[in-house]
Amino acid sequence: APHRPNWHWFADGTNFPGSGSIRQRKRWFTEGLRAVHEALAGDMRMLVEYKPFEPAFYHTDIADWGMALLLARAAGDRAKVLVDTGHHYQTQNIEQIVAWLLDEDMLGGFHFNDRRYADDDLTLGSIDPYQVFRIFHEICFYTWERGHAPDIAYMVDQSHNLKNKIEEMIQTAMNAQELFLKAALVDHEALAAAQANSDLIDSEEILRSAFFTDVRPLLREWRQARGLHPEPLSAFRASGYLERIVEARAGRNRAALSSYA
Repeated sequence: APHRPNWHWFADGTNFPGSGSIRQRKRWFTEGLRAVHEALAGDMRMLVEYKPFEPAFYHTDIADWGMALLLARAAGDRAKVLVDTGHHYQTQNIEQIVAWLLDEDMLGGFHFNDRRYADDDLTLGSIDPYQVFRIFHEICFYTWERGHAPDIAYMVDQSHNLKNKIEEMIQTAMNAQELFLKAALVDHEALAAAQANSDLIDSEEILRSAFFTDVRPLLREWRQARGLHPEPLSAFRASGYLERIVEARAGRNRAALSSYA
C-alpha cells in the first residue's frame, strides 16, 4: 500500500452563533499545533498566523496576535507568531504589535502587503508607506538596543491580479528596500534621548526626518557596487524576458490544444 503521510488539517472558525464551542475549538487547535510541532524536522520552525475574519465570519479560531502568541507558546519552543500586515482591523497599530512580539522574542515572520479596507493584498507601501516604515523602525530600533538583528522570516503575500505579476514583485522589493533603509537612518541615540526627556516634538521629528529622506540615490549606488542594475524595474523591462516567456507559453498552449484536438 502507498505511504500515507500523517496530515493535520485546521478549520478557520464558525459562521453562526452556536455552531461550535469556542473553548473546545481552542483546545483542539492547541492539540493540533502541538502534534504538528512534534513532527517538525530539525531545521523547521512553526509560524502561527492570525486573522480577525474571513473565511469564517462569526468567529475565527486565531483572531488576533494575542491568541496566536498563546497558541505558539503552547505548541512548542520552535513556534512563533507570523504577522500578516493585512490581517488587522482598520486603524490598528501594527507596529505596536511588532514591538510587543519582538520584546517577547515571539516575532517569527511577516506576510507583507498593503490594504485599504480589509485583507486587500495590495502592493507593499502602495497605500500607507509610513506605516511600513514604522514597522521597520521597530525592528531597527530593537536591533540597535539589543546589538543583534532578530531572526525574522520576511515574506510577501499579495494578490498580483491587476498589475503585471513580475513587475509588481520587483516594485514590492524596491519599496521594501527603500522603506527599510529609511528606518535604518533613524538616529536611535537621539531618539532614545528625546524619549527619555519626554520631548514629543523632537522624537517625532527624528522619525519624520528619516522617513522623508530620499534614499533612492544611495540604493542605486549600492546596487551598482554589487554589479546590479541601478534600476531593477527598468532593467527587467529592457530585458525582454516577459515577452519571451509570454510567447513561449503561448506556443506550448497552442501545441497542447492541437494535440488534444
